[in-house]
Amino acid sequence: MVAGSSTTGMWSLVKDIDHTKYTWAIQVRVVRAYEVPPHSKGGETLEMILHDGEGDRIHAIIKRPQIAMYRPMITENKIYAIRNFLVLDNYQTVKTTSHPYLIQFISKTQFREDTRTELPMMVYDFQPFDMLHAQMVINDKSLIDIIGKVLSKSLIQTHIINGSTDRLMELTLTDPK
Repeated sequence: MVAGSSTTGMWSLVKDIDHTKYTWAIQVRVVRAYEVPPHSKGGETLEMILHDGEGDRIHAIIKRPQIAMYRPMITENKIYAIRNFLVLDNYQTVKTTSHPYLIQFISKTQFREDTRTELPMMVYDFQPFDMLHAQMVINDKSLIDIIGKVLSKSLIQTHIINGSTDRLMELTLTDPK
């Protein structure tokens, strides 16, 4: 790749994705894939966290009409070539990535496994413990990966969140250094 280049051959980098065009083509690894059940704000979705060869991440959403078409093709940790998708502002309340945009599959989205390409395996995006201590206010709307030593844990508690029953446990962590 040439210094300052925003593409690797015919592929765009995740960090460059924005609203400026409709012809993005990316090569990414599926870090996580999961289904979100219907809720008050929308229907069932299949969602993914993707990363490119530089480790940059973006969230992808497949809405109900397209789920049956794409679900059988998706496997975590595999690499895919994706073209013809919508780019939307990252409107999620809880952000799975720091990317300002997310991508949404449509019926014309091309999605195929790419077995000829090697991308690094960057499943986690660990943040240093010091980063949490340095923040005046912790952003509880962004998900991060962190390693810590468990100091204490609460009993499992049942809560109703957005109409569904969830079981939660609170952990107190310390820096393992």
